[in-house]
Amino acid sequence: MSRVVLFGAYAPSLIRFRAPLLRALVAAGHEVVAVADPEHGDRVRDQLRSLGVSWLPVSLDRNRIRPVRDLALVARLRGMLRELHPDRLITYTLKPNVYGGWAARAEGVPSAAMITGLGSVFMGGGWRARIAGSMLRRACRHHQRIFLQNPEDRADLLRQGIIEDPSKVVMTAGSGVDLEAFPSRELPERPVFLMLARLLVAKGVRDYLEAAELVKAACPDAVLRIAGMEDPGSGGVPMSLLREYEARGCIEYLGELEDVGPALAECTTFVLPSYYGEGTPRSALEAMAVGRPIITTESRGCRETVPDGGNGILVPPRSPGRLAEAMIVLSRDAGLRGRMGRESRRLAETRFDADVVARDILDALDL
Repeated sequence: MSRVVLFGAYAPSLIRFRAPLLRALVAAGHEVVAVADPEHGDRVRDQLRSLGVSWLPVSLDRNRIRPVRDLALVARLRGMLRELHPDRLITYTLKPNVYGGWAARAEGVPSAAMITGLGSVFMGGGWRARIAGSMLRRACRHHQRIFLQNPEDRADLLRQGIIEDPSKVVMTAGSGVDLEAFPSRELPERPVFLMLARLLVAKGVRDYLEAAELVKAACPDAVLRIAGMEDPGSGGVPMSLLREYEARGCIEYLGELEDVGPALAECTTFVLPSYYGEGTPRSALEAMAVGRPIITTESRGCRETVPDGGNGILVPPRSPGRLAEAMIVLSRDAGLRGRMGRESRRLAETRFDADVVARDILDALDL
């Protein structure tokens, strides 16, 4: 038996995104400690305990680089590793991947990183991308395995020298989707579109709002919904803009959903017009598992969820008009929605099963 520490930034993601991996680690006989920022930690502690996983909060600023605080974070992580003496540290998201890797190297703890997309920092270029790349490069020199989710990320990270040893790279089918948590659901008759995402420009929120106005003009019976967490930082879409489109009858804003299952069950098509730098978007995989057609962009990561067009429609990024055209096609054709929805479920079962992804990760780490 090994002691394994799983370190992420946002506590609820330990349950929503990593529960199959945690279950697989426990089932394999390992002692597992989950680490994340304490915000919302109270609501995940009992859920982790039910999985047989211990909870350890570690404070960090998830969305900002603050040199003094971040150096203090590395010191806290080193202390945590000295106290726990884990056999393996597994990290995901940028700060845990970087600072977890630094701390693991300093304490001689084997580590692995899951890079679930390059996000806005790397995709935006400039000095921020160069600094982040240099920091991640240093961490990747220690990480023994680096899990990636799409070929573009692999090519870029190798080309830029952020990952210097290609033998460390292990490709996975995204983070997978829990097929039991997201069972297939019957399609409603009325066309209902749903977007689930942080309210960021790069996630395509503005494009969705503009497309919604066009769709409502062509198909008045269509319902267009959006749910997600407001992001007050750079690149966020102001809530006032959503309220404006809502007041005009173009969209329904559902707020931030703790449980997205009911919203997915009530929709007939999932929409994600992102050009954010996704790994393989988990929200789209969840919609696929429920049996929903996917409309997304021809962008890295997103295109992985519509591999041959059989389960959805790919549109160019930053193209509200083309997005609206695809939505209108599916709004008017219930038969096409049904065929694409069934293909989505088939792909979820055969390609994106989270239990299979978890087993691949454990095998790559000899756990």
